[in-house]
Amino acid sequence: MKISPEQIEALQQQQQQQANKTKKVSGAAFGEFLNSEVQQSAGPQTSSAPPVPPGLQTINPLIQMQQAASVQAVAPNEGEFVGKVENLFGQLENYAQQLGSPDAGSLKNAYKTLEGVQGGVDSLKKDWPGVASENPELGGIVNELEVMAMTEHIKFNRGDYV
Repeated sequence: MKISPEQIEALQQQQQQQANKTKKVSGAAFGEFLNSEVQQSAGPQTSSAPPVPPGLQTINPLIQMQQAASVQAVAPNEGEFVGKVENLFGQLENYAQQLGSPDAGSLKNAYKTLEGVQGGVDSLKKDWPGVASENPELGGIVNELEVMAMTEHIKFNRGDYV
């Protein structure tokens, strides 16, 4: 097979794009990385009222009131999001310690911790529904937390830790 210069250039561009996608975080704390990702994805968003069809103005005169100020989208508090994610990771660490050592607590306490993690993931998804579309990396973290919590719940109910 003959390799043409166009194929080499295309391969180099593809490798360069993949290298740009993966960010190397050496020595940085997870919280710092998470804060930087959240700050990069944050941006002011505004919305305006849709145009009113002409027939609706005669039906309801209140529709004609276009003087209302445009509403800005509520930006979630990034610090609160980061804090909740770090808290969930801390709860998962506590859960692992409770399962690993008999002195750390009973299985009932471990199950309560696991339920707390699941509730935290559910509240994250409810409070910040658009995080996956705005920032795929953060959405991936939330998704992995959810998968880990669900997997541990299944393993716990199956009796793997008895």
